[in-house]
Amino acid sequence: MNNLIYTVHFDIPKEDLDTDDIEKNIFTKKQLEKYKDKLAINKFRYSVEIDNCDFICFDDLVDLNSFSKKFKLDIPKYTIINFYKLHLLDILAEEYDNILYLDQDVYINTSKNMFKELDMSNLSIWHENMKDKFLEYMNFYNERELYSRSYLNKCVSSYVTSFTFDWPINYNKYNTGVILSNKHNIKNLNIKNNLNFLVDNYNNILYNKDIPSSISSKFILNNEAFLANIISKEQIKVNNLDERWHHILNHSSVEQDFKESNSHFYHLINKKFDWLPF
Repeated sequence: MNNLIYTVHFDIPKEDLDTDDIEKNIFTKKQLEKYKDKLAINKFRYSVEIDNCDFICFDDLVDLNSFSKKFKLDIPKYTIINFYKLHLLDILAEEYDNILYLDQDVYINTSKNMFKELDMSNLSIWHENMKDKFLEYMNFYNERELYSRSYLNKCVSSYVTSFTFDWPINYNKYNTGVILSNKHNIKNLNIKNNLNFLVDNYNNILYNKDIPSSISSKFILNNEAFLANIISKEQIKVNNLDERWHHILNHSSVEQDFKESNSHFYHLINKKFDWLPF
């Protein structure tokens, strides 16, 4: 069995940053650039400790730009990069038996071998069922604007995609900061063909007259909404990662949470890395 851990790093030019919450995005850009080496070494060290595992940090801008050509010019670079990491997952499944993808802002605090600790017959990823919140929004608050990166907006996006293309509905929303799978599940996702179809046809969602414009207008291209669609469409079995393997830190007391918890992988959504014990 040959295993791989990979991540991606691209320093997005300021002019290409998503203008939605621009100050937050500028802070993210600065932090990821400042700590890119330490975060990569943290993942590389883990790959060495668990044995029989390669590590790659993908940063080939030429390849990213080639992949970007399938998207319209108004699609933010951040959005494209998040689809690119799924594109890489698809390609790497041709070479590796088992693959662990980690966002750059994931910090590893264990030497336990994730490939051995978890059931590799399923795709493992953290997810949350949003059905109740989604139905409440649709029934009572659908005129209200949503933050584009919120789980609820991603749920709306995957729902209108399923409705338009007659795909099975999936009310789970996934966080793609940590993805673990064997090559068979990855190939069965049919990422390349499903993504090409969505990119070529998503205007059908925006102009679907069977969907109220107050709902269809909230559709966004998003890798996590897309993953929800194809997991359901391709009938992939999924294991929900517990907090040990995907502990999300995104509040004011992250240091205390880190010290008091006993988790293995920490996902620092707030991008505040200065206190980490590198």
